[in-house]
Amino acid sequence: MSRPFKSDLVIQEYICEPTLKAYHIGFDQKQFRLQPLVDIVRNVIPEFSLGYHCGTSIPLTEIISRLKEAAQIVYLTDKYQNRGEFGELILHLLLRDFQNTIPLISKIYFKDSHNVPAHGFDGVQVTITGDKKKLWLGESKLYKTGDAGVRDLAEDIKKHVNADYLRREFSLISKKLPESIPEIEYWRSLMDEHQKLDVIFSNIVIPMVCTYNSDLFKNHCEESNKYFEDFISECTALCKTFDKLKGNVSTEVILMLLPVQNKDMLNTELDKRLKLMQQI
Repeated sequence: MSRPFKSDLVIQEYICEPTLKAYHIGFDQKQFRLQPLVDIVRNVIPEFSLGYHCGTSIPLTEIISRLKEAAQIVYLTDKYQNRGEFGELILHLLLRDFQNTIPLISKIYFKDSHNVPAHGFDGVQVTITGDKKKLWLGESKLYKTGDAGVRDLAEDIKKHVNADYLRREFSLISKKLPESIPEIEYWRSLMDEHQKLDVIFSNIVIPMVCTYNSDLFKNHCEESNKYFEDFISECTALCKTFDKLKGNVSTEVILMLLPVQNKDMLNTELDKRLKLMQQI
């Protein structure tokens, strides 16, 4: 599988099941690998902000100004700890590097102000494997506990996976699709206001990403067998909670867990990188 952001040396998909993916960052010199994780997430900013299909059309003479623009699009504020953009970057990264997706359109396109968050799904991407096509409509959370994160994601499922919400979102998304999107007519047809709900629900995937503070990093400082046993136990328990709360859903849902040492520290380090990009 091609990994556009080459995250293999930083992130490992340690649990890979149909309804649960869990990602291991691990340690170096008995320290959580915060800086390498920040580097990888930071690399997502240009594609996330400017759009996947700008990647082949930006001349060298514009690279610096476009990088600055990409960073400014994310937000321009010092009040970043309770914002969701970094969670959206993580969602974008995990889908691109581990689910082999192609971004369809960025949520950024629906922002009408630098510091006003856009509404709707946090990520809209697609997979095309032969004749099999899927539309990925993602949600993301950064939480202080995994339990709170998966509970909120389960509530999001109830709100978002329904006919009215999908129809409204599709009405917005379909009008802004880049013409260069592969199989664009297929996606337009899938999002058409008269498309059958049976067809829509059988052709979408809902990835739900939760990045959260984990007790794993209070109890471990190296990648021992016990660490991985605890990793599996923690992620499996969170998945059981999520499955119980979300109930029966008529489409494919995948819980994607990223335990970290401290989500506030992650936010702070990402904010520093973003601010530096805004000043180049």
